[in-house]
Amino acid sequence: MKSYSIKWILQRITAIFLIPLVFWFIYHCISFQNLSYAEIVFFFSSYLNSFLFLFLMISMLLHAKIGCESIVIDYFSSNKLKIFSIRIVKLVSYLAIIISIISVFSIVF
Repeated sequence: MKSYSIKWILQRITAIFLIPLVFWFIYHCISFQNLSYAEIVFFFSSYLNSFLFLFLMISMLLHAKIGCESIVIDYFSSNKLKIFSIRIVKLVSYLAIIISIISVFSIVF
């Protein structure tokens, strides 16, 4: 029971972080249409922008992971299918987080 309350709180915390970060990213995505590839790479070379983008990605992926796990727990009736699905959700989420970190660090460093 304790892990459900922690997941519920983490879901809300990531949602709070995502609200300003999504607006920040949408604003910059609109400006990206007028930039060249080199200028976009320069944008992400900034430590602040790369940190905010990485924080956006990690928050978004954790938020989605918790949401997908909740859906699996609530709507899948077979225990074997629940366990398999939750493992797949975790695998995909953690791989996406690792890929995001590697991608941002390859641009910054």
